[in-house]
Formats: sequence, C-alpha cells, structure tokens
Amino acid sequence: MAFTLHLYASFLALALGGLVLMLRKGSLVHRTLGAIWVSSMVLSALSSFWLGSSLLPLVGHFGPVHLLSVWVLVSVTVGLISILRRKARQHRQWMVGAYLGLLGAFFGTLMPGRWVSAQFGLW
Repeated sequence: MAFTLHLYASFLALALGGLVLMLRKGSLVHRTLGAIWVSSMVLSALSSFWLGSSLLPLVGHFGPVHLLSVWVLVSVTVGLISILRRKARQHRQWMVGAYLGLLGAFFGTLMPGRWVSAQFGLW
C-alpha cells in the first residue's frame, strides 16, 4: 500500500509541480493546483519512510533518498509559512527547492537496478 501511494503521489507531484511553477502566480488555478501539489508532495515524502532503500542504506532501511524526503517536508512547510506571511519571493524559492528535491529523487529512480528504471526499460 505504501508503495502504491508513494508511486501515484510522486508522479502527480512531478507533473503538477512543473505546471504550477509555470502558472500565473496568485491566480485561483495556481493556488488550487498548488494545494493539490503540496498534498501530493507531503504524501510522497511521508510514504517514502515505509519503503526501504536498497541502495546505500544509512540507518536501518533508510538511505540517502530519505534525506530528500526530509528536505521536501521542510521545504513545503517553510514555503507555506512564507506565503501565509506574504513573502512571495521566499515562498517561490522554497517551493522551487521542494520541486528540485522531487526531481532529484525521480532521477535517482532511473538508476540501474531501480524499479522505475526497469518499468521504463532503461537498464
């Protein structure tokens, strides 16, 4: 169940993140899709903690990719607090940072031996 949740939330966040970043800032569509994006980012990050890291486990089943999950949780939290305080520039920086963390995790899944890379027939 955690894997399925993680997979769908991650792909939704990956698709929506780029779209939200391109939309006119502050519009109803930006805010609505942004809320869905934040929710999918949080679900993706939280569900990752139930998944083991077969590559370079650091502590127990946690590996380097779990550090990106922590980064995403911190980034979206600070980004949300920033926009609530009307600090749009800071909000944008943190949200872009969260999206870059997601992109880093995604590119990590394309490495040899990973499930996603096998599904795309890369290795």
